[in-house]
Amino acid sequence: MSKLVRRGLLKAGLSSLVLTGALGIQSKAFAAEKVIRIALQPAPLLGYYVRDMKLLEKRGFKPEWIVMPFSPPILEGMAAGSIDMALLGVAPMISAAMRNPDLWYIYDELANAAGLVVRADSNIRSAADLKGKKIAFPGKASQLYAMLAMYLSGSGIKDSDIDLVRANATDMNTLFQRKEVDGILVWPPFTSELVRTGAARSLFTANDMLKLKGGQWLNSGWGVRAQYARQNEDAVLAVIESLHEATQALRQRPDEVYAVFAKATGYTSEAVKFLVGQGFNAYYDPKDTAPSAAALTTLFQTLEKYEIMKSDRPIGPAMQSIAHPEFVEKVLKNAPK
Repeated sequence: MSKLVRRGLLKAGLSSLVLTGALGIQSKAFAAEKVIRIALQPAPLLGYYVRDMKLLEKRGFKPEWIVMPFSPPILEGMAAGSIDMALLGVAPMISAAMRNPDLWYIYDELANAAGLVVRADSNIRSAADLKGKKIAFPGKASQLYAMLAMYLSGSGIKDSDIDLVRANATDMNTLFQRKEVDGILVWPPFTSELVRTGAARSLFTANDMLKLKGGQWLNSGWGVRAQYARQNEDAVLAVIESLHEATQALRQRPDEVYAVFAKATGYTSEAVKFLVGQGFNAYYDPKDTAPSAAALTTLFQTLEKYEIMKSDRPIGPAMQSIAHPEFVEKVLKNAPK
């Protein structure tokens, strides 16, 4: 609807019912343009390659991209209907989907995207060596805290034996560089860049703690509003096809993808190459991107054990309702042989 028409309606004092009908016409026009509102986070994500190489435009869609710092505000946008699809942390997405049946998990993207790095010149070599040390972490509500608890399990060291300092990721880097902490429990590139430059070494990564799929931790994936997916299956399939194309580009033309990742993260191509090459991020083969309710169930039960998540509902059926592998399966079935 043009601004002129909207102004005319308002000046005429028409009822809200008429306005709602007019806006409904605008909504139909919005759908006709094949718009997909997509949210990403500032990390080396395949979605940035999809965006920069216009892979969705090539498939006849008009994506509108937004970058948010982490999952909670993205999930709020999806609940409000202002975001259609997004790259999300799996744990926050599951937590939100347990409360909101309009959220479906449709695609596994990457794993092993977190871990604990310690000062390269420290004597920290094992869980026992963490006693009395100062470690920055995202907080006890984070799945990274569960990773730490798993690492400490059986060592005789409790989290209360460690001086845990709650901080956000960028502040952790500052604390580490100022030598105010002995280590940071966070995700790459914050971990990988410290290792690459020789300032830190990795004590453990997510994959050392729990292997959920293809030998990997399950860290991030794509969610979609169920209502949007039901009405726009072609758009969902186009996003998945584009992500698969990006994965193939990462394998066949890695330097091209590293350049895109570098632009998205603000790190150099060498830093991104190290991050991917050393397995700080692990990208699934397209055939392994269909989500698994069984893997989600194991993840939930693990996080529930360490009081990161909880539910009054039976977990297995709940994860069956959240995981929707049919979109990836359809793309794979129709892919050229």
